[in-house]
Amino acid sequence: MQEIYNQIINLVKNNISNVNDNHVQFSDPNYKPFNFDKNNFHEIKNIESNNKIAFIDAGSSEIIKSSNFSLNLIRVYYTIYQNNKRINAKKQDFYAFVYTKNIDDELYYNAEFIDYNLKSDNYNNKNNNLIKNEIKNNNEKNIFPNNEDLLLSSLDKTIKQGITRASISNMSGVIRRFAELKAASSVIDLLNNDDIIVLDGSLQCTFTNEKKYFEKLYEKASNKNIIICGLSKTTTLMTDKGSSIANALNKLNQKGKWLYNPIADIKSNQHKAEMSFVKLHESSKYTFRFEIYKEQKQHLNNIISLIANNCKDSVFIGYPYGLIEADRNARISNQEKQMLLTLFSTKLGKDWEKIKQSISNINAHEILDSIS
Repeated sequence: MQEIYNQIINLVKNNISNVNDNHVQFSDPNYKPFNFDKNNFHEIKNIESNNKIAFIDAGSSEIIKSSNFSLNLIRVYYTIYQNNKRINAKKQDFYAFVYTKNIDDELYYNAEFIDYNLKSDNYNNKNNNLIKNEIKNNNEKNIFPNNEDLLLSSLDKTIKQGITRASISNMSGVIRRFAELKAASSVIDLLNNDDIIVLDGSLQCTFTNEKKYFEKLYEKASNKNIIICGLSKTTTLMTDKGSSIANALNKLNQKGKWLYNPIADIKSNQHKAEMSFVKLHESSKYTFRFEIYKEQKQHLNNIISLIANNCKDSVFIGYPYGLIEADRNARISNQEKQMLLTLFSTKLGKDWEKIKQSISNINAHEILDSIS
C-alpha cells in the first residue's frame, strides 16, 4: 500500500514543480498573451477619494422543476459605498418561469417573469442630500430581461452540456446574468462622474444575446463617465504549462499588494475588457482576476487603489467587503427554497399530485444523494 501512496505523492510533486510558465494560454486567436515579466507588477497605492463604488451580485434558486418547465426565484442585490461606508443598498426579487416551446420541430426555451416583492433597504448619509434626492426621485426600475433575448434553442451551444440538449435548469443562469447587467445599468442613475460599478465575475459575454446587455451598460456608463469593472473569485485560465495563474505570478515573489498588467491584448467583440490580476491586501493569500471596460483602462491604477480600500475586513481580507455583502444578500437559502416549495404545493392543491409525478421522473439522482 505504501508503494501506491508513494506513486501518488510523486505524481503530485511532479505536477507542482517549478516549471517555467511563459504566459496565459488562450484557445481563442482573438487573445494575444504577453509573456510574464516582473516589470508588469504595479504597486497599489493608498489614495483618498470621495468617489462611490457600487457592488452588484445576483443569485437564483430553482423552486420547482419538471422536464418541460422550471420555476426559479431570481434575486439581484446592489450596495453602494463611499469612503468605505454603505450609503445605499437594494434587493430585488422576481420569479422566472421557464418553459419549452416547439418551433419548427425544434425545442426552444423561453421565460415569463412575475414580480415577487420589492425589498429595499436604503442607507443614506445625513450629509449626502444629493444621493437622498436621487433615490427619492428614482422610479423603481424593471430589471427583467427581454423575453425575446431568452428564446433560446435547447441546443444553443452557450447553455448545452457537451453534445447533449441543455437542461431547462440552465436557463436560470442566463436570466440571472441578464438581470444583473440590467440592474447595473439602473444603478448608474445613482452615481456621478468617475464613480465605479464592480460586477461579480468577468466582463466576458458567455451567453447568446448577453452582448446586448453589456453594450447598453457600456454606452450608458460612458455617457456619464461611470467606470465598469468586474472581479472574479475564481478563474479557469491556465498558463501555457498548465499551471494556475496565481502560482505563476507567486513565483515572481512580488511583495505587498499589487496589480499585474498587461495579461493579453484582447480583440474579441464578446469581451471588451482589459484583463489584470490583483492582490488587494498585503496579508491576503489570494490572487483575483480583475477586468475593466477596455475604453476606460486609463483609470485602472486609480480604480484598483479605491477598491483595495474596501478589502480590509478580516472576514475575507483582500476581497472587497462590498462584494461579500452583495453575495450574502443575493443568496437564496435552502430553507427559503423549501418554504416556497411548500407554499406552492399547498396553493396548487390537487394539481400538485400531477406535478409530483412529473418531478419524480427527473429527481432520482437527488434521492440517491439523500440516501448516501
